[in-house]
Amino acid sequence: MDLVFASGNKDKVKQVKLILGEVDVKTPEDFKIKNFEVKEDAPDLKGNSYKKAKALFDIVNKPTIADDTGLFVEALNGDPGVYSHRYASEKPTYKENREKLLYELKNKDNRNAYFETCLCFIDETGKDHYFYGRLSGVITKSEIGDYDFGYDQVFLPEDSSKTLGEMDKEEINEISHRGRAFEEFKKYLVGLEL
Repeated sequence: MDLVFASGNKDKVKQVKLILGEVDVKTPEDFKIKNFEVKEDAPDLKGNSYKKAKALFDIVNKPTIADDTGLFVEALNGDPGVYSHRYASEKPTYKENREKLLYELKNKDNRNAYFETCLCFIDETGKDHYFYGRLSGVITKSEIGDYDFGYDQVFLPEDSSKTLGEMDKEEINEISHRGRAFEEFKKYLVGLEL
């Protein structure tokens, strides 16, 4: 099956290709679509993942996947949540988002948080399907690790002695929220092939 991933984020594309393995994953660039972006103004992850998948599906008319991920911090009433990608400003760096989060938590004892990913798959008929993954943990007091992606350097998963920022991509994919959502999607694909 040809599958198109509605993302221009190269880090995310690499991660997804690694997770899906043998599935041939295309990106907007494979269809000569430069700087593919969709305004993510839905109130939840499901709405944003659908908007991205549907926008690309309408252009390429092929099975399309898109995901949206948020970091939900208990002491901040679930923030940054759906705004995780643009927490510090409209187009922040990963580091700016992490710095704002650490600043907001500097006087908080409760550092519990979780990542959640919602994956939307639009099949060849245009029907949408959803898959979820969640990873619980705590926010550290400083950045730890060399892997500079999103909030990974400040997120310590439960039952782990390493932040996501200290792990390699394979280790992250084994436990991550995105990895879990895509594993559910892989099971669905296997079911289709039986």
